[in-house]
Amino acid sequence: MAFVTSLPDETVGPTVWELHPEAYSAWPDICVSIMASESELTLGEKELIGAYSSALRGCRHCYTAHYPVAVAYGIDQDLFQDIMRDPDDAPVDAKTKALLVFVKKLCDETGQFSRADVERLMAAGWSERTASDVIKMSGLFAFMNVMMIGHGADDVDLTEIGPVHAVIRGRGKYGHGEGTGRQNVLLVMRESISKYGLFNTLKAIRRGRQLGVVGNTKKKAH
Repeated sequence: MAFVTSLPDETVGPTVWELHPEAYSAWPDICVSIMASESELTLGEKELIGAYSSALRGCRHCYTAHYPVAVAYGIDQDLFQDIMRDPDDAPVDAKTKALLVFVKKLCDETGQFSRADVERLMAAGWSERTASDVIKMSGLFAFMNVMMIGHGADDVDLTEIGPVHAVIRGRGKYGHGEGTGRQNVLLVMRESISKYGLFNTLKAIRRGRQLGVVGNTKKKAH
């Protein structure tokens, strides 16, 4: 339930941003520069990092908005339960495991994070640039997590929107701006139906419109 009386009980990112339009004006460019920049990380891995770091911080809103996108871009949908228990025991290759352990240490033990953690990630086969990318992504989501938690908007489940959200994220500009389909769902319906089926697409659009995440030109979204 929202903590600010001017917000509806079921509050999502677009609604919170309406309180801070001057801040939102900078947000799309920040998202694009971090999440859509050239990287050795796949889009699925980027979304996994965002979803995982959000879950570690207790933000259901951001986790459920991004984990279905990670799954749509190739991440095993059963992996999340394993990494929430212990990323060291997750059934993934050593390189991916090192990435997840790095994210967990950065989120859960920030005060104990050190150069050794970066060196371990690089020893597993990731580049120094990727270490920096992961840190930036974790920081990006930390900001949004605090925005949602602080406004009492962190408990809304956005899982159903996954199919359409995945298409929008893949259309460039990390889902922001013209041509991404966020305001005009007809742009993404055909692609979503072909990939995820008619039922899942219609359910995603209905839920997205209900929350103001898609199909509303007056609202912006994370």
